[in-house]
Amino acid sequence: MEMQGLPGDTAGTDDVVSLPRSSQRRAGSSRLGSPRHHRMRPPRAAVALLLVLSACGSPAVATRTTSAVPSTPTATALSTPLPTPTPVPALASPAMIQVENSEFGRPQSGLGAANLVYEYVAEGGIGRFSLFFFGAPGATQQVGPVRSARTVTLQLASLYHAFLSYSGASTYITGLLRRASFPSFDETTARGNLFRISSRAAPHNLYTNGQHIAALAGLAHLAPVGYQLWARTTYPVGGVPIDAFTANVSPFEQPHFTWAPHLGGFTRTESTGPVLDPATGAPLVLPTVIVQQVAVTTDPRVVDVAGHLGVDHRITGTGSAQVFTGGRGYQATWTQPPSGPPQFTLADGTAAPISPGEVWISLVPIGQPAVVT
Repeated sequence: MEMQGLPGDTAGTDDVVSLPRSSQRRAGSSRLGSPRHHRMRPPRAAVALLLVLSACGSPAVATRTTSAVPSTPTATALSTPLPTPTPVPALASPAMIQVENSEFGRPQSGLGAANLVYEYVAEGGIGRFSLFFFGAPGATQQVGPVRSARTVTLQLASLYHAFLSYSGASTYITGLLRRASFPSFDETTARGNLFRISSRAAPHNLYTNGQHIAALAGLAHLAPVGYQLWARTTYPVGGVPIDAFTANVSPFEQPHFTWAPHLGGFTRTESTGPVLDPATGAPLVLPTVIVQQVAVTTDPRVVDVAGHLGVDHRITGTGSAQVFTGGRGYQATWTQPPSGPPQFTLADGTAAPISPGEVWISLVPIGQPAVVT
């Protein structure tokens, strides 16, 4: 019978079979060296029988040394190793660029190249955009017209750990920017990375582009951020079918969004007509539009050149929102964490679907939800 090797056995080492003392007395002389006894050789047949019994596990009757035979390896079932999770790459700290939305600033460049856009009202009911780029767009992609910062601009830059590019600000906001925790660059401090174009009149002619955004990122020298953007849903389900809706940003700014299934997103129309890219003539297409209700108040600390009081937005805390994606609409609740984007949750506690691609967030006053048409 063959015995399997145990851990610690060494192939080629001799195994010694030890005999019980009673067997030793039976097998040999009663006392070695006694003159009254003579050594007797047992019959060959008896030796053969004893060896057979020993091999079958019976007590051995003779002391003998044998060479160990290496055991045959036995196949062992190997457990399937768990896959190593692929680490999510850290997001670069974003560039945040202020872009105007007055009728004199249209058509704007770069709206469709951003990863994220916030829209909100400024003084006099005019809209303002904050474009976020988590990585510079193409080197020649222009972005602009670049305009001034507002109080909500500083809140957004702080939440997203961004660096800010803007044309200027009121005295009050300039003081806040000097004490801010994030870098900011205006036309004076941007080292030529904000430039004027000749095809438009001032002040609507300050621009930047992908090459200069990358240069500003080098000047800002920020570490990657510690948050991630939303998980994405390719084929959203649930909700209600949506053909079009209007966001009430202000009494004077009410953009209209229309679902375009052949384009895979919503197009946008302003009072001046469809929003088109000035370089290509292609319509702005937004895979996901979110209408987020926030507290909008007058801020007497900010006054524009026409004497209009500033506007402030409270984007921390929680509130109501509507998420439009994949031609469907969802009622949601927004919650703003200490950093990164707000989270949008459905009534059952699951995350609202957000499609791959650009996300557009329109901040509207509380009690002014999107109007579905």
